[in-house]
Amino acid sequence: MKMNKLSPIILNGLSVSKGIAIGKCKIIEHGQRNIEKSILKKNEDIKKELLKFDNAHKSTLDELKKIKNKIKPSVQKNIILFLDTHILLINDKDFLLNIRKRIKESRYSAEWSVHQEYLNIKASFEDMTDNYIKQRIDDVQHVVNMIIKNLRRNKNIKNTSIKNVNKKIIITDDLSPADVLVAFHSKCSAIISEFGGRSSHSSILTRSMEIPSIVGVKNITKLIRDDDEIIIDGEKGIIIIHPDKGSKKYYQKIQLDQFENKKELISIMHRDAITKDKKQIELMVNLELPEELKMLKAEYIDGIGLFRTEYIYSDRDDFPSELEQYNTYKKVVQRMSGKTVIFRTLDIGADKEVPENIQSGAIARNPALGLRGIRYSLNNQIIFLNQIKAILRAAHYGNVKIMLPMITTLSEVEHAKNLIKKAKEDLSSKRNNFSDCVDIGIMIEVPSSAVNASQFAKHVDFFSIGTNDLVQYALAIDRVNDEVNYLYDPFNSAVLQLIHNVIKAGKKYNIPVSLCGEMAGDINFTRLLLGMGLQSFSMHPSAIPEIKKIILNSDTNKFRSIVKRIINNDAKKKELIDRINS
Repeated sequence: MKMNKLSPIILNGLSVSKGIAIGKCKIIEHGQRNIEKSILKKNEDIKKELLKFDNAHKSTLDELKKIKNKIKPSVQKNIILFLDTHILLINDKDFLLNIRKRIKESRYSAEWSVHQEYLNIKASFEDMTDNYIKQRIDDVQHVVNMIIKNLRRNKNIKNTSIKNVNKKIIITDDLSPADVLVAFHSKCSAIISEFGGRSSHSSILTRSMEIPSIVGVKNITKLIRDDDEIIIDGEKGIIIIHPDKGSKKYYQKIQLDQFENKKELISIMHRDAITKDKKQIELMVNLELPEELKMLKAEYIDGIGLFRTEYIYSDRDDFPSELEQYNTYKKVVQRMSGKTVIFRTLDIGADKEVPENIQSGAIARNPALGLRGIRYSLNNQIIFLNQIKAILRAAHYGNVKIMLPMITTLSEVEHAKNLIKKAKEDLSSKRNNFSDCVDIGIMIEVPSSAVNASQFAKHVDFFSIGTNDLVQYALAIDRVNDEVNYLYDPFNSAVLQLIHNVIKAGKKYNIPVSLCGEMAGDINFTRLLLGMGLQSFSMHPSAIPEIKKIILNSDTNKFRSIVKRIINNDAKKKELIDRINS
């Protein structure tokens, strides 16, 4: 009797690490599920449970040390801190004492005692004001999960260990950094998780180790069984369960192309980004998390062209202090060892959410056009001054620039510069070390500032073109609205003319112009932007190899005239774009 063929199922999640994987699944369930409150009746049971906990603690510590010792020296400096964090947590005296106390005095089972201690720590973390520390509850959870796994070792509970995952796609509820390292050494092909986010330590590791990964796929462990065949598209966040022949063939071709391309890209990373007609191009990166610095190969980049400072303000009910910001920014600057770091001042509003407790004024009906970017900062000067002082102090340790977002008028620039001057005076009066020579630039993301770029160029030190917002404002569409985002077209001639106008203004007044939107890391735009005269790109670190490859193989003399036709909305625009990219 023939089995009915299963129909493909398509799921979506949050992409955290690019890449394609095709293969069979392995379910790994962690977490603290099915832990029941258990009271120990006999005194001898208490002794047994204490011994059981001590053994589980030792096993967990041994596991972490074993994983740490297996890390190759070439990558050890980048990821060792994640494991050291877990080792410190598991050896914390209060953590151990509280668990043992629950077993002895409350007569709880070891499992329940560990679980209760986790809940207690979690509650205390929620009251913390330091955003970075507050978000590290996931580290505590991962350590607790490891201990519980070892406590359950003799309970015949399946699917808790990362074993037999060679060439398998791991499907899990949650994965710790230690688990990611084990999965990497066990040669798993991809990871899909129910929980997690882009900024978690585990996600940062998967990107560093180039393991295709998607998170936030609810109930994935219930929808898939061991050895089900699936496809994961880590770039688009797509999962195909029970793929048909057509889907497999399509993704196998992509896999092969990516493999061949990767070999070539590795060989060019040490080379300077110079076009065939001898133009030196600057390649910088966009970052938003200090943790991403640990994975960054600074020798292959020219600096940080956009450091988004919003993360330090997110997921909290107050604003970070000057000192908290200074300590964060200082680490970023020191890590870059003298290379340029451009800090964008606070840009909240629109698609950058703000907790209700720190919102200023009424909730906007259209936040994309409301109190956001520099408007927010000038309306909340104490907040702005604290951030500027933190950046100026961090600038004492390297080459720092300040970038003002969402600029629409010259008066905003002058107002901001006056506040920066005041921040310097405040720091001088307190005798704080800071840099008095920090370039001030603006994000060009509003059509009016792109049109008036020549006027702005007389008052600032550099431009950075934010194409994500520039496109949506120029075309009057909401790029996060599924009903109209089909109109989001960076190739629109109006958009290209705005970008070209900014580049020309920069050249005329001899100020640097960079582009830091999605277009910078999109290979379809590289030659077009080079033909416009752009000489500085800032993008996600993973995009740099392919962009560099295109730059090395480009002669701008050969397509500059074609680019002019594209900008001027030539009837054959699509054909011309294909020609310069061929």
